[in-house]
Amino acid sequence: MMRDKQFSYHKWATLKCLEHVQAAGEELYTQEAANSFATIKDTVEHVIGVEKLWLDRMNGIGKPVFERFDVSTIDRAKEAFLLLHAEMELYFSSLSEQQWEERLRYKNMRGDDFEHSREEMLFTIVNHASYHRGQITSFLRQFGKAGIPLDYIYYQKQNR
Repeated sequence: MMRDKQFSYHKWATLKCLEHVQAAGEELYTQEAANSFATIKDTVEHVIGVEKLWLDRMNGIGKPVFERFDVSTIDRAKEAFLLLHAEMELYFSSLSEQQWEERLRYKNMRGDDFEHSREEMLFTIVNHASYHRGQITSFLRQFGKAGIPLDYIYYQKQNR
């Protein structure tokens, strides 16, 4: 199933990105630079909080509350993602094809009304995180460090 590959790629890219930042230097995780968020840590905190929002929406919560995770260090961020992703995988495996296609109503953080299928929500999770992984690469380049290739083709090459 494409969903399984999509989420597996997402988990791989999230972990690879955090490991790459850690290898480049833990101090870079909280170093400030010009970007949407002040630090890589702030970016990671945003991404994991948004992923939890989407999981709550998929569970039928129409206006979930943004949850804060302990991402104070890269190791804690990796652990938080591993736990959330395990929860997500368990939930995803419980869904029937009909439930994946079911359209759910929810409000975004601004209070605007939306309606999407769980399938569309999963794509949004992966796409949103990819966007922010690109921002993390931008941070690293500002700090004089190299990025890491995290495109789907690299995931495929490593996981065939």
